[in-house]
Amino acid sequence: MGKTQAVKPNKKRLSLFTKYYIAIAATVIASLLVLGTIFSVFLYGYWQDKSFESLESATENIAALLDSDSLVPQPLSVRVKTETLISSINAYAKMNNCDVVIVDSNNTIVQKSEDCAIEDSEIAADAAAAENSRKAVELHHYSGKVIVANCPIIMGESQVGRVIALKEVNVFFPFIEDILRMFLFSALGSLVISVPVAYYLVYRVYKPISQLKHATEKIGAGDYSFRVEIDGENEFAYLGNAFNSMARDLAALETSRRNFIANISHELKTPMTTIGGYIDAMMDGTIDKDKQDHYLAIVSSEVKRLSRLVVAMLNLSKIEAGERKLEKKNVNLTKMLVEVMISFEQAIESNHIEVLGLDKIGDISANVDRDMMYQVFYNLTDNAVKFTDPGGRIFVSLTTSSGKIGFRIVNECSGISKEDMAKIFERFYKVDRSRNSDIQGFGLGLYITKTIVTMHGGQITARSHEGSDCEFLFWIPAQ
Repeated sequence: MGKTQAVKPNKKRLSLFTKYYIAIAATVIASLLVLGTIFSVFLYGYWQDKSFESLESATENIAALLDSDSLVPQPLSVRVKTETLISSINAYAKMNNCDVVIVDSNNTIVQKSEDCAIEDSEIAADAAAAENSRKAVELHHYSGKVIVANCPIIMGESQVGRVIALKEVNVFFPFIEDILRMFLFSALGSLVISVPVAYYLVYRVYKPISQLKHATEKIGAGDYSFRVEIDGENEFAYLGNAFNSMARDLAALETSRRNFIANISHELKTPMTTIGGYIDAMMDGTIDKDKQDHYLAIVSSEVKRLSRLVVAMLNLSKIEAGERKLEKKNVNLTKMLVEVMISFEQAIESNHIEVLGLDKIGDISANVDRDMMYQVFYNLTDNAVKFTDPGGRIFVSLTTSSGKIGFRIVNECSGISKEDMAKIFERFYKVDRSRNSDIQGFGLGLYITKTIVTMHGGQITARSHEGSDCEFLFWIPAQ
């Protein structure tokens, strides 16, 4: 029997909102802890410096009292017994919360403040030997470190002893506890305020991201109508506008894709149905042999129509994929336009169409892709000839001005509606299909024309007056 592999339960992932909120809350708490630690360190350093300065000042003042000229010259052991000195020592000791010791030149204790438990001359000697440093030192009589300040006692020209002040660092702890307690209450107050504010700020950041996530899921599922709500004018609003613009483009692309499939299916189905119907009719004898040449000509026409559609699709595909690059060279556009018009001579004469303006065009050349520009002239002329009313007129002009070459073609016709004009350059779009069903075309000519003109750095526009005429105008750079 094979081993059954245990299925690991899916761990619930934290949402982006939760992650951001936890990160911000943790950052705030960590910042408060770091701030409290730094504050304590600096406060301790400040307290130690101030304590040393106070002790140093006290020892100097006491030493000055002992060396005062107002006193009658007496030994140190006698002077330290005066009530004035004892009161001063006790006052300085209480004021600075320290021990004050006076030693002679042999480090023997000759006087000390009240509540001072130092009896050992060795300790006094160690304290007397300690340098006046702002750093706390360790003395075996005290449980913790001690700040020491001492000042020599000078009588006459000789040193007869020292005044030593000792302050335990432990006395700082109750003070720092009170300070930290106040800091803690302040920090808790800050957290009470900052936590809801952080929640609100994170939500404000997360909300548009959540909407974008939901919108991408909708679009991924095929719902291109979903739009993101825009609030404000910040970066998220810009992102939302860009996303909505992308969604509109995707919706238009999807509509174009569906229309493309529908149109190409229709364009393929119609001639194939015609070809299949006529061939079947000839094979089963429905069409007499003496009429078969006529219907074979129709079949041939439909095959050529299919061939033109395939060629147009291939050219369009190459252009849109960037495979068809411009191969520019100097081309006589006037001569090219005349060649195009001649190719439509039969259709123009059969419909009694009058072409105006061709004889007024001067000799104009431009740096263009010959084959592509020929197709532009051909497509616009073909469009004009097909839709010009019988007996109507076509006006053409080719001009150059300010480094640009412009081509204009106007044909008399029933015109194009405003609704159709807005879509006239779209792929497979045919104007008024019901009235022009007899006119062959795939709806690709004007789209390809616009694409080629744009590739040449130009622009094409269309204008129409319903019941009067239709005009197409494009310009391209001369060089």
